[in-house]
Amino acid sequence: MIFKNIAVVGSNGFIGSHLAKKLLQIEGAQIALFGKNDVSVLGSGVNYNKIDLTNKSQLRHFFSGMDMVYYLATESIPFSTWDNPVAEVEKNLIPFLGFMEVMAECQVKKVVFTSSAGTIYGTTDQKATEDSFKNPFSPHGIVKLTMEYFLNYFKVKYNLDYDVYRIANCYGPGQQTKKGLGIINTFIEKIIEERRINIFGDGKAIRNYIYAEDLAELMTHSVYAPQGKCEIYNAASFDHLSINDIVAVMKTIIQEEFEVVYTEKRQSDNPAIYLDNKKIVSDCPQLQFTAIEEGILKTYHHIKALQPAK
Repeated sequence: MIFKNIAVVGSNGFIGSHLAKKLLQIEGAQIALFGKNDVSVLGSGVNYNKIDLTNKSQLRHFFSGMDMVYYLATESIPFSTWDNPVAEVEKNLIPFLGFMEVMAECQVKKVVFTSSAGTIYGTTDQKATEDSFKNPFSPHGIVKLTMEYFLNYFKVKYNLDYDVYRIANCYGPGQQTKKGLGIINTFIEKIIEERRINIFGDGKAIRNYIYAEDLAELMTHSVYAPQGKCEIYNAASFDHLSINDIVAVMKTIIQEEFEVVYTEKRQSDNPAIYLDNKKIVSDCPQLQFTAIEEGILKTYHHIKALQPAK
C-alpha cells in the first residue's frame, strides 16, 4: 500500500458511502471522511468532519498530511443544469479548482476523481475506450471533462498525481433518487410504490451499468497503484443494455406487476453510450462483476425492506 492517509470527500453520497466502507476494511489505512452534512451516514464510529469546499483555511487544516484524496463531491446531474449551464461552473468547477489548489499546497500525492462516462463521450455508435473522441453535449458532461483536463494541469504544474474513474450508470442499495438520478433504483421504487414506471423516449437508449459494491471495489485499486502514475478508467461492468432490456429483466425478478408508460424524450439524455472496460478489467482481474439480474434482485430486496408495513 503506497497511500496510508486517505480522505473521501463526498462520503455521505451513494458512491462515497460504498467506497468508504471498502476503504475502512483496508488494514493499516487511516481513513478520514468528509461531507456537507453534520454527521456521517456510516455512524459515529468513523473519523468524519463536515466541510465547506470554499473554505480554504478549513481545507488546509483537514488535508495537511493526507496522502490521497477521493473527490466525489458534485452538486448536479445532467438534467438539473441543462437549462442553466452557469450553475455547473459555479457549483462544481470553481469549488473544484479552489480545492485542487489547496491539495497542491498541502502536498497531497494523489487525487482520485469520479467522472461521468455517460456524458463526456457524447453519443457513440461503437465501443468507447478511454482514448476515444470526447463530445459532451450537456453542461454536466462538459464541466466533468473540463475538470479531468484540469487534473492534468495540476499534474504538470505541481506534480500532483491523479486517477479518474469514468462511471457508468451505478445502482444498488442506498441510492437516493429524489434528484432524478439512478434509473434502476428509481424504477424499483416506482414499481413498489405506484406499480408504474415512466420512460423518457422509446426505451431504446443504450447504457452501461455497474453495481455499487463492484464500483467501490474497483476504486480501491488506486490505493495500491504506484506513485507517479496517473490512470483513467471506464468504470463499467459487461452489462450493455437498453432501458427496455432493463424493464424486461425487472419483469422476471420483481414480484409486483407494473405498467410501463412512455413519455417525451428529454434533450439532456444520451441516446447511446457503449463503454469499453478492457483496461480496468486488465488492471483489476480479481474482481467478479455482479450480474445485472443479481444486482437488481439485491437492490429490490433492499428497497422493499425499507418500505413501511401496510
